[in-house]
Amino acid sequence: MSLVDDAANELYTGDPDAFMDRRKALAAAAREQGDAAAAKEIAALRKPTRSAWTLNALVRTESDAIDRLTELGAQLREAERRLDGGAMRDLSRQRRDLVDDLTRKAFAATEQKGPSSALREEVNATLLAAIADPDVAEQLASGRLVRSAQWDGFGSNGGDTGGAARPALTVVPSPRAEPRKEREPTAAQRAQRERIAAAEKEVAAARRQLVKAETEAAKHQDRLDALEEQLAEVRHRLTQAGHQVREAKAEVRRAEQRLERANR
Repeated sequence: MSLVDDAANELYTGDPDAFMDRRKALAAAAREQGDAAAAKEIAALRKPTRSAWTLNALVRTESDAIDRLTELGAQLREAERRLDGGAMRDLSRQRRDLVDDLTRKAFAATEQKGPSSALREEVNATLLAAIADPDVAEQLASGRLVRSAQWDGFGSNGGDTGGAARPALTVVPSPRAEPRKEREPTAAQRAQRERIAAAEKEVAAARRQLVKAETEAAKHQDRLDALEEQLAEVRHRLTQAGHQVREAKAEVRRAEQRLERANR
């Protein structure tokens, strides 16, 4: 493993409050070893936000986290493709449970107690983005996120936004990777990209409507389930009350009979 890899692993695992000082020390150590290029790369490593650091800790401590996210994402996209409302409702509940579980484990891994609502929302949003998009899940798996993802909702092939936008997520690239030189697109290529972008917007809008309808249906189904549970409980109590009424009536009759015999 290279000096840059070692430094990145240490920096993105350690407390972000100590990131700047530790990065400076690691860069200096690389220069002392005569590796100026590595020192430059280490010095360029960006400090992660607290939410990104939290997620980096999660993937390093929960070995199956990425598999769980990607598997559920594949199931959701398949259910959406089939327009299977029942499966989508069930999988949406599983998604909520999974995100809640991994969020709890992420904060436990970093020993953060009582995280702010904003921090929790950033962690949740990134996990949702990882479910929605395998590319985001792959970036999350690196354990070198710099900032969280921003996502609007759920939809296949690009998450809840229906592929209208990529997440605002940054991951540290592999060290010493040579940048690719891209050719200037031709007029035909630009026109094709514009048509694709327009079509993607239409697809995104349709998917957002689908997600909105699915979410609304799931909300009403949850409410119905809760009401049915309450109804079952009320019926149980009514049955018990009926037994108590019958026992009370029987006791009244027995008391009246005793009173009648006493008056003879």
